[in-house]
Amino acid sequence: MDQKRKKYFDKERAVVFAIIIILTIASWIYTARASVSSDGMSMDMTGAIDPEMDAKMAGRLTETAWKPAMLPFSMFVPMWVVMCIGMMLPTAVPMIFAFDTVSKRRRKQGFGNSSSYLFIGGYILLWVLFGIICWLAGEGIMLLIGNRFTSWVHTLWGVAVVFLFAGIYQLSPFKNACMKGCQHPLSFIMHNWKTGAWGALLMGMKHGIECIGCCWALMIVLFPLGMMNLFWMGLFTLIMFFEKNAKFGTLLAKIVGWLLLAAGIMLLVLGGVMAFI
Repeated sequence: MDQKRKKYFDKERAVVFAIIIILTIASWIYTARASVSSDGMSMDMTGAIDPEMDAKMAGRLTETAWKPAMLPFSMFVPMWVVMCIGMMLPTAVPMIFAFDTVSKRRRKQGFGNSSSYLFIGGYILLWVLFGIICWLAGEGIMLLIGNRFTSWVHTLWGVAVVFLFAGIYQLSPFKNACMKGCQHPLSFIMHNWKTGAWGALLMGMKHGIECIGCCWALMIVLFPLGMMNLFWMGLFTLIMFFEKNAKFGTLLAKIVGWLLLAAGIMLLVLGGVMAFI
């Protein structure tokens, strides 16, 4: 009987892992296709118009290319959900497996059943809510600054501020505290255990809060770099995965923090130099 149970639980974990892989691959394929189709559409549009209109279009694009803008809510949310599944779900695999391990033990001991799927759902839900908050904050910032970003120099300074803020947070004690929670999945599960379906959802949401505390600054940096840019998405996914799951994660976080600070300072200086040319 014990061997049958062990085999069943192994199958259960394999199914959970397969679902994570499928969701991650689907998200990256969607992102890749969206990037390619977006480039193709712009090429088709410019090729279909007359030369004079093409020149006017190019001028407007040059004028507005460096002005910040938020995507419409209906476009932003699906993109954000895809990003979170493709980037954040793989980084949470050790935590999900820790939850699955403890759940199996407690189930054998007769303490009830907890679903890994609801744990994953709670985790993704928190990241989606965070994305909505980011969109609302972005819209508020756009309303406050109005037309103050009149040139690419101003936007360059704006990006520098984002980099500097993210770099400072990477080096902060709060980042380190949130990262420690992510770095010790079994300890997190044992200290936050709640039984049942509702408990699994709440635990997934609790881990989502810690994960957001660990990674939100890096996700914000993706806004100026390009939300659907495959290179930056891939690089930041690797950074966040190793920050949360490798022994050198704390050191990596500090290195990334100093790099962001250096990049922010360089952008500030560059913007200052270009403003006087």
